[in-house]
Amino acid sequence: MYPPELIAILILLLVPVSAAVLLAVFKPDLVRNILAGITSVIIIGSSVFLAWKALLAPVSLTLEHTEWIGMLLFIAEIGVALVILGLSIKYRKILPLLLSVVQLILILILELFGIAGPHAMTTFTVTGLSAVMVLIIGIIGTLICVYALGYMKDYHDHQIGVPVRKRYFFALMFLFLSAMFGLVLFNNLMWILCAWEVTTLCSFLLIGYSRTPEAVKNAFRAVWMNLIGGICFTLAIFFLLRINTPVNLLSVTDLLAFPNVSALTIPLAFIAVAGLTKAAQMPFSTWLTGAMVAPTPVSALLHSSTMVKAGVYLLVLFAPLFSQTWVGIFLALIGAFTFLATSALAISQSNAKKVLAYSTIANLGLITACAGIGTAEAIEAAILLIIFHAVAKALLFLCVGAVEHKIGSRDIEDMDGLLVRLPLLATMMVIGISGMYLAPFGMLISKWAALEAFLTAPLGCVFIAILAFGSAFTIFFWTKWLGKLFMRMNRPPAEKIALHISEKLSVIVMGVLVIVCCLGFPAIITGVIIPYLNGIHPYFYLGNKGFFYFDTLVMLGLMAFILLFLVIGAFLGSREGRTIAPYLGGRAVDSEGRFLGSLGVYKEAKTSNYYLEEYCGEKALLKPSWVISGVLIIVMLVLGFMGVMIWI
Repeated sequence: MYPPELIAILILLLVPVSAAVLLAVFKPDLVRNILAGITSVIIIGSSVFLAWKALLAPVSLTLEHTEWIGMLLFIAEIGVALVILGLSIKYRKILPLLLSVVQLILILILELFGIAGPHAMTTFTVTGLSAVMVLIIGIIGTLICVYALGYMKDYHDHQIGVPVRKRYFFALMFLFLSAMFGLVLFNNLMWILCAWEVTTLCSFLLIGYSRTPEAVKNAFRAVWMNLIGGICFTLAIFFLLRINTPVNLLSVTDLLAFPNVSALTIPLAFIAVAGLTKAAQMPFSTWLTGAMVAPTPVSALLHSSTMVKAGVYLLVLFAPLFSQTWVGIFLALIGAFTFLATSALAISQSNAKKVLAYSTIANLGLITACAGIGTAEAIEAAILLIIFHAVAKALLFLCVGAVEHKIGSRDIEDMDGLLVRLPLLATMMVIGISGMYLAPFGMLISKWAALEAFLTAPLGCVFIAILAFGSAFTIFFWTKWLGKLFMRMNRPPAEKIALHISEKLSVIVMGVLVIVCCLGFPAIITGVIIPYLNGIHPYFYLGNKGFFYFDTLVMLGLMAFILLFLVIGAFLGSREGRTIAPYLGGRAVDSEGRFLGSLGVYKEAKTSNYYLEEYCGEKALLKPSWVISGVLIIVMLVLGFMGVMIWI
């Protein structure tokens, strides 16, 4: 009889793959909806059960006679490389072609020529960190797939000329989830590498879904940048296998417990680069901003529960090792600089999805900075950032996608008065934005935790200054967006189009998750993060702090008051809003929102945000940011090869 934890793990790995195959076969929408709905319920239930068991006690399971699994995963890796190779030849993309050949050769050498040596024990592990990721993938990722059932019905009505390939789309979405589950549950680095490459392939195909020239271009940019990360991951395994030790360093648990960190600086440097590429950190950020050409569910999936979260998961997983090296310090500097630069870049964007993209990169940068520092306090902040960013950003992407179909635009300037025009979506959007930056909601709490971690870190004053200025930039672009939702300039209401039931359900549940996570952060710290930190390293022991601290109770009280205020205001306030004539220096204003200009000509009163493109635009900041981050990466790799250590 298999233990229930193992059954749950196998369900999470195999059910999404099976659903992907069936979704690729069956064409009718009704069958697809039923199949996706049943699969989603199974995934969510199994995720919650597995996370609950892991939070009670870390799960570690070993299967016997699993050589055939390793062979299947090896075949999958070869298949991924061949698909990318074939498409690179078809579209005549030289760089992805060369990188896929290099990756294919490295994988063949590892597997066929015995360089890899004995595989790590074929073990599934579920710690507090992986439990958090399982919940994010299982709940948020699945809700995005459910949302897509309704969204894709409207997508092809708005994207004239894009071939309808919904079977292909949903198959890739569920395959993506399966690969992510494997990435966070496998204990074998070779197996994790396979899941890593599958996520690269899925994102590549989903970004290029429409097959327009722009989509193809951006998809290949994403794949070659992530191939660099895959090659670095493979090289890390090579260098781990060259270390003369009886310990099997392909096992994640054994690697984390390895005492001689000075021998690990080279593979750690390559792991850091792999994480940076997948997490879209500078100078690799353009693949994620380019991914906005994909349907909105793809963007939501990439930003919240897959792909970029895979990158920061890898970095946070090995954070205890980074904490003792200069590799970690420079990794933290790269993340901090990315946070600062992309927060500034977001100011110049009026495209809502572009704002969300730069905001994602910025927050991932802060997570990367915490992972590089690698102390207990920094890891605590990183995990909080992962959780709150996942729920809030997923909600915002789903709202933007639905709003785009309703008003025909994703431009923030076109969202004025949205609280009156589309009250449900606008309310959910307000909740998402509040969760991203307003006191005392989740992301701000996480940034406060990061600030506490930076106080004792090497170069702490640098990180604190970057956090302060970057956070000021985030206030700028989030406040602009929030103001537009409440303000209206005599704009006629949008055509009333009902949301699909799948869209409405996903958006409402995601909004509730944002509020629950914000209110429940003390329980998250006490029940999830502290036990995880206490278990990964002796000197990480933090005790049982977090839930009954006075400042925590004050924070909860403030959040409860603000939420109560918002709810009361929503019920007592006017549903239609009020029209107030703008004051324009005493000039006469008519009922149509026009004012009398200096030359006696009536002009229309308009409002617009400031975007400071001259100072914060992509033309001004992107290239210098690439250069600075590129130099930092080179220095990090050099220090890794030198084996330079720092003891904190």
